[in-house]
Amino acid sequence: MKQPVISRNFGAITALFVALAGNAAAVPALALEVAGVNFQSQSLVKGTKLQLNGAGVRQQAFTPLYTAGLYLEEKASTAEAVLLSKGAKQIRVVMLREVNSRDFGALLSRGLVTTSNDDQLSNLIPEIMDLGTLIAERGKLQAGDSFVIDWSATQGTTIRVNQRGSHKPAVEVFAKPDVIGALMRIWLGDNPADAELKAALLGKTV
Repeated sequence: MKQPVISRNFGAITALFVALAGNAAAVPALALEVAGVNFQSQSLVKGTKLQLNGAGVRQQAFTPLYTAGLYLEEKASTAEAVLLSKGAKQIRVVMLREVNSRDFGALLSRGLVTTSNDDQLSNLIPEIMDLGTLIAERGKLQAGDSFVIDWSATQGTTIRVNQRGSHKPAVEVFAKPDVIGALMRIWLGDNPADAELKAALLGKTV
């Protein structure tokens, strides 16, 4: 009796599906574009591969100020999950318009005070002052300038400010583990800088 054609070709068909699946997996996920800024699907923090959790726009006085993307080891849909996670994290912020760096530093400081209580901030006063100095010394932030906040258990919190025309970024490293939580709460706390941005960073649509 002749073997059915479908049976004879089963091995070839299976191999074809495996090959197609392999090729699909080899194609990187498309970058997410937000307000003209591309956020790649993956990033690295100290050799740890992170994936884009979400990205959105920070509005100030109904005008786009910057766009931000959140990268995590494992995707999370709640702020609690992000804040409690011990895995590496990254926030990438790209300016959408010019702003005086002192004003921007004041905005970050206000975010810290609004989203953290006195007990959480009392141990971080030197770090907050250093952060303010790091931002203020940049002069003006132009559209396209960016800063990246990385956190890893071994390195602590590293902030890199990248400005167009500058040969290398300004870098500040904070060893205290509480720094990353205070910074993350600016965007993901109970009183975030922008509720719609918080939702976007958590991969939600509003």
